[in-house]
Amino acid sequence: MELALDDISAVIHLVGETCDRWDDPAVWRQHLLEGACRLLDGNVGTMLTEYEGAPGRFGRISVMSVVGLPAPERNLVEPGIMQLQRRDYEEASQNLLPGLSAIYAQIVRQGWVTATRSDVSDAAEYHAAPYYRDFRRHIDCDDYVVSIRIVDVPRRPEGITIDRPHGAPPFTPRDVALLKLLHDQIAPLVGVRLATEAHLSRDGLSTRLRQTLSLLLEGLGEKQVAYRLNLGHRTVHEYVTMIYKHFQVSSRAELLAYFIRRTPVPRTQMGRAWGSVVSPDKFDRGRGGG
Repeated sequence: MELALDDISAVIHLVGETCDRWDDPAVWRQHLLEGACRLLDGNVGTMLTEYEGAPGRFGRISVMSVVGLPAPERNLVEPGIMQLQRRDYEEASQNLLPGLSAIYAQIVRQGWVTATRSDVSDAAEYHAAPYYRDFRRHIDCDDYVVSIRIVDVPRRPEGITIDRPHGAPPFTPRDVALLKLLHDQIAPLVGVRLATEAHLSRDGLSTRLRQTLSLLLEGLGEKQVAYRLNLGHRTVHEYVTMIYKHFQVSSRAELLAYFIRRTPVPRTQMGRAWGSVVSPDKFDRGRGGG
């Protein structure tokens, strides 16, 4: 189906906004899903990643982001989706969620899939399935459109699902075309323009370190950062040292250059070790302004 120019413009605008948040995986994913829900008039958006998959079989599934659900319902998402983990597509399609084998067949045939629930299963079969009865019904998710692409860095399948509540109109071919265009634009950017948890990014930084980093990127010096955050200079200096280690740089110039380039760099083994150090709460307790 051909999309209207306004639809295409809205997708391009959302991709640009998402790329502006490139260095914070949790934030860009949330923004992407919230925008996709607006475009498709959905109430819930979910992004999943699969690791260690095998032909015909789910691997280890990770829930990367969920939007549109209050905390109690959001807590049901991970255990609900984990029912798919390490199961054969055919077996899971027969005993858990109808349509999974059809989705997998499309991925094998063309390397990607974007489809609505009605494209892969009929309504009666879907509403009788355990995955709907025991999970999706409880979070008020009925009809859905799912999109799966293989991203390159690191290479793995990533899925986006947009849901609508009970009583809402079903998704249309236009909705499928919108999500397909959006995912076609986003998937090649993951790990190349959009940082993941495997890259040097804000992921793992505490609130204080994020605040310090933002002020450094605004061009403030350590003394100015200390004044703005009401902290001692020594505390801020320790924060800056942690930030340098986290991003594997040795100076502010190198740090700024990384953010100017806007090209994610994979964490090295040393980077992961440094990432475990970034919890400055112990410096805040009992110091007040430093």
